[in-house]
Amino acid sequence: MRLCGDRTLGRLVKWLRILGIPCELVSYRHPDEIPAESLLLTRNRRLLSEKTLLVPYDRVEDQLRFVFEKLPELRRLEAPFRLCIRCNEPLEEVSREEVFGLVPDFVYETKERFRRCPSCGRVYWRGTHPSRMLSKLKQLGLLRAGIEVDG
Repeated sequence: MRLCGDRTLGRLVKWLRILGIPCELVSYRHPDEIPAESLLLTRNRRLLSEKTLLVPYDRVEDQLRFVFEKLPELRRLEAPFRLCIRCNEPLEEVSREEVFGLVPDFVYETKERFRRCPSCGRVYWRGTHPSRMLSKLKQLGLLRAGIEVDG
């Protein structure tokens, strides 16, 4: 199954990617456009079909809870910070030398591990954002217990 989310759920798509769950951002206008192997997460009632999951909540926290409740098999896919938030591509480990000039000087001097998206070239490192994201997810009960996050 290929998981997709439409523009009505852009923040949900981003947070699924943060959790390491592949989710493509799409813009279907009619249920017939949704490929058979796909499941579309949407808030758009005009797209309802057997290939859609209507997400009834406004807040992304509630949307995540709802999706995990309806699709518990997604929990086994959780691997935070493994996907590019923009491209949905798996990130690749790169050396510090490869990111010289691509990250702020302070980051280059203080961080050892970096990942880069092979598609868009965006560089990621473990700073304060991931720690705050993980804390928020744990506080909300949205991160699978015992999950390990490196770098």
